[in-house]
Amino acid sequence: MRIRDLFFLLLAALALFFGLYACTSGGRLSSGGVLQQDWNQRRGPVVPHDNFPRDCSLCHEGGSWSRIRADFAFDHEKEAGTPLRGAHARAECLRCHNDRGPVQLFAGRGCAGCHEDVHRGKQGNQCADCHDETKWSIGDAIALHERTRFPLFGAHAAVECWRCHPGAQVGNFDRAATQCATCHQAELASATNPDHLAEGWTSDCQRCHSTVGWTSAAFNHSWWPLQGAHATPPRSCTDCHTSGSYSGLQSTCAGCHQANYDATMNPPHAAGNFPTNCQVCHGTAHWQPATFTHSGVGFELSGAHTSPPLACAACHVGGNYGVTLPTNCVGCHQVDYDATSAPDHAQLGIPTACAQCHTTAPHWHPVHMDHTGLVGTCQECHTPDYNSTSNPDHELQGYPLECAMCHSSSNNWHTVSWNPNTSHDPDFPLPHHGSRCNQCHTTTQVFTSFSCISGGCHGQSGTNGHHHDVNDYQYNSNACYECHPDGHAHDDLTGQSGRRGARSLPVRPSRATPGRRAPPRRIPGPARPQPPPPTPLRP
Repeated sequence: MRIRDLFFLLLAALALFFGLYACTSGGRLSSGGVLQQDWNQRRGPVVPHDNFPRDCSLCHEGGSWSRIRADFAFDHEKEAGTPLRGAHARAECLRCHNDRGPVQLFAGRGCAGCHEDVHRGKQGNQCADCHDETKWSIGDAIALHERTRFPLFGAHAAVECWRCHPGAQVGNFDRAATQCATCHQAELASATNPDHLAEGWTSDCQRCHSTVGWTSAAFNHSWWPLQGAHATPPRSCTDCHTSGSYSGLQSTCAGCHQANYDATMNPPHAAGNFPTNCQVCHGTAHWQPATFTHSGVGFELSGAHTSPPLACAACHVGGNYGVTLPTNCVGCHQVDYDATSAPDHAQLGIPTACAQCHTTAPHWHPVHMDHTGLVGTCQECHTPDYNSTSNPDHELQGYPLECAMCHSSSNNWHTVSWNPNTSHDPDFPLPHHGSRCNQCHTTTQVFTSFSCISGGCHGQSGTNGHHHDVNDYQYNSNACYECHPDGHAHDDLTGQSGRRGARSLPVRPSRATPGRRAPPRRIPGPARPQPPPPTPLRP
């Protein structure tokens, strides 16, 4: 084994021996490296200890005052009533118990009774606010600084104390100013983009800067919020504050964007005398798309004026954006008015106030015509509608031109309210035993002819049974109608012989000449159905 290795082995063994000796002997080393009951010679002569216990053998061995007992043991809390903790438990007894006076006198003064105030009284007398009994050094200065008026964040937390508190190396922590410029005059002088001193920006650095670093300044622009293209992509201050001017800058759009305004040709803003308050149509994200609110000019866009999206030039022809553009319908739609033939607006003199009948819905439909106050007949306007109707064919069937007899709505021809009391022949009132129209009017869309014995009505067997005692009875439609023109039976009639059941054909009294059969009465309305020519009576 080499000599060097042997030396380190012996040194380790010696350290182990002294450690075991100290533990078994009960002695404790002080912070000065000596036993508590001993005295560090570097501090000078041994201080008098007249007030110590009279039993010297507690600390000394017999035969010499310089030999101290290694097995010293003293329960301070039990014997003196005061527990010793931390560094106090390792301190030499003579550091407190000496000739300065009673130890109770100095203990009553707190820490300052024994320890010099290196802070010169400027940190107060509550040492425990920062220190504990274990060591003088401070464990978490950052947390302690939060109790002050200037908590440490960012770069401030990594700076040595003496950078802000000159003399901190020797415990001098005088109050430091909290204004940024007090410590950062050099940074202020070097800030030339923009030039802080020239602009008078010598205080309130926190308005733009944080404690993380001087770069990436973030100025609070809340008085004129930076949004959309004003903020992204990241803008430099000089994009708007040209020539280094940071005061007196205009806050209007045109103050920065007059060139954009003048160069806009679709539509031409300058020629159209557009206002320069650009936010009326534009947002801050992009110039396009623009959204002009038309309600502010007295002509709100709705219906076909907005969908599909119309270009401004669709109405503002020739770049006309002035007040001369008409706001009445016919100002733009005269061609539509002139081309309308059902009904012919121009020929009939229909007013050009289109909104009386039309809305802004596409294709001019639906139409809501208010007929109140109009004088004249339906056919004056609606003859083309009458002639073109095929279900049923009004013209072919000779329907009357009084449209209101069947059509009750002035907005929709399909809303039909046919009233049998006014629209059918009153000599043949309806309803007729619940029959449908096509049970009598068997020819499709022909209402001028009818049959009494078709459509499952009035079968021959049953009809014959009711007429076996009627003179000259015939089973055909003409004969039925001749006797029953009102559609009702006449069982109360008697024949010429006066016998019940010996009935003759009834004779309708004439409204003109008594005893003569009057022709059917005609009324306005659909042509009264006429039966086929009568069949000659059998001899």
